[in-house]
Amino acid sequence: MNNILESRLFQRFWQFAGAVSIRVKVLGIVLSVILLLSIFVTMQMRSALFDTIQHNLEHQGHALASQFAETLAPLIQADDIEGITAYLLDRQHHYSTAGHNTAVEYISVIGEGQQINTWGEAPPPSTTIENVIHLEAPIEGTDAMLHLGIADVTVDQTVQEVTIQLLMITLVMVAFGFAAAFFLTWILTRPIYDLVDATQAVARGDFSQRVSRWADDEIGELSIAFNSMTKSLAQAEVEREEREQMRSQYVNNVITAQEDERKRIARELHDSTGQSLTSLLVGLKNLKDADGDETVSERIDDLRDIVSRTLDEVRQMAWQLRPSALDDLGLISALHRYIDDYQQRFNVQVDFVTKDMDGRLQMEIETSIYRVVQEALTNIARHAQATTASVIIDRRPNAIRIIVEDNGVGFVPPSRQESKSLGLQGIRERAALFNGTLTIETEPGHGTSLFIEIPLDQKSIAETNRNGTE
Repeated sequence: MNNILESRLFQRFWQFAGAVSIRVKVLGIVLSVILLLSIFVTMQMRSALFDTIQHNLEHQGHALASQFAETLAPLIQADDIEGITAYLLDRQHHYSTAGHNTAVEYISVIGEGQQINTWGEAPPPSTTIENVIHLEAPIEGTDAMLHLGIADVTVDQTVQEVTIQLLMITLVMVAFGFAAAFFLTWILTRPIYDLVDATQAVARGDFSQRVSRWADDEIGELSIAFNSMTKSLAQAEVEREEREQMRSQYVNNVITAQEDERKRIARELHDSTGQSLTSLLVGLKNLKDADGDETVSERIDDLRDIVSRTLDEVRQMAWQLRPSALDDLGLISALHRYIDDYQQRFNVQVDFVTKDMDGRLQMEIETSIYRVVQEALTNIARHAQATTASVIIDRRPNAIRIIVEDNGVGFVPPSRQESKSLGLQGIRERAALFNGTLTIETEPGHGTSLFIEIPLDQKSIAETNRNGTE
């Protein structure tokens, strides 16, 4: 069986048959069975009918031959040649008219060197007449034999008429069979088509789909199982959305708290710590001016250098924690300053391009975009070994697209890694807060491209328009 299924002929057949619909398959099977059965029955009926009529015709011919022989016996005994000839011609004429089913082709009497026939001077019928049943009957009381030829044309004609009738019946059966098969396939395939449509809707995320149970058969059981599945999927989707909403809210709260804490620490560093260090510098300068000891002055200069560097580091730390330009001047200005500082610190050339970024966005979106770019550039500095990078921010009608590219060493995409990058995960989480997406295109030795798309809802668009008109 496996050899048949794996054969090339079956594969070709199934390549054709498997490509058509179930309705066509069922119609093809039903019509094929009807046609094959009708052809088989017609051939069997033709053969049986032909044999039966042939047998009956031979039986009838033997009866006629016996009847003719019995009538001819006294005429032959009386040597009445004219009477014999007249009787033979009369019988042939009588049985050759349209009123008889038995068509006599010839009659002859042969005996004692004499032959009396009905064909006259024509050649013997055995050599010229086809489709003739040749029969013989002895004439009692004489040495003569009666020869009788009966045409079997009626056999072929009768079989042909019956065959035509069978073919007409076959056509009627095909018509009824086609109608019945079409109705049957409609009953069978309608719930299947409903299931297919519902399945496609579920694949698009519509878990409210339900299908009707047409019958208490296997398809009906399948409908019940499908409805149960979609109900479970709908419940699971509701639970997933609730968990996702809770997770998003939690992450949003964490990020908001993180930004608030960064802002607070940045203010503390800038105001308290920065002022304290500045006061310390002033105090050291005053101490140097008041004390004329050269050794003490040198130590004071060293301390002032340390304090100056510490003050610069504190200011840099405060800027990185929460750049004041982001709150005061907006996203683009803050990124320009960050990228300028980034190029000096890491010796990486960065091309920064913006398109249609006039006006301000919601503070939450601006902060997330800033952190996304910051995290992406930090990853480049730490891991990419790149010499150039580019940052593109493109505002579209309903979304903002950020593209960050580098010419570094690249890496294996995260979907094929055993562990996930925390930096990329952070970018993905920030984008997901606003229903955004992160797409990574990278290959070892060919650099990396990050595509982040963040949708803009009506509130964000209105905020942008309002800020743009102020």
